Amino acid sequence: MWARWCNLFLGVWLIIAPVVLDYPHPVPRMNDAIVGLLIATVALLSSLVMGLRFVNTLLGAWLVLSPPVLGYGDITRATANDVIVGALVVCFSLVSAERNLLAWRATKYTSPT
Repeated sequence: MWARWCNLFLGVWLIIAPVVLDYPHPVPRMNDAIVGLLIATVALLSSLVMGLRFVNTLLGAWLVLSPPVLGYGDITRATANDVIVGALVVCFSLVSAERNLLAWRATKYTSPT
């Protein structure tokens, strides 16, 4: 559960980061706002829909790849922010999945008494 809250915080951070870090170009601003909104929404809804957190895995990977793909790799603040936040989002989305997978395996292989 804590990992979802971390991803929610990171999504909100992405929404406000272009203003806080003063991005000089509209492309990283738009990318961060859209992806941040999606990450925050998925983090909130992932407690209701099983497996939805994996969407955040993909969104985090997109953040890591987006600076060179969208052509703003030369904007250091935006690139560093997106790569760091993207890596964290991927990690937090997988931490929850690993914990749930271990719990599932424990119940699957435990024989009823």
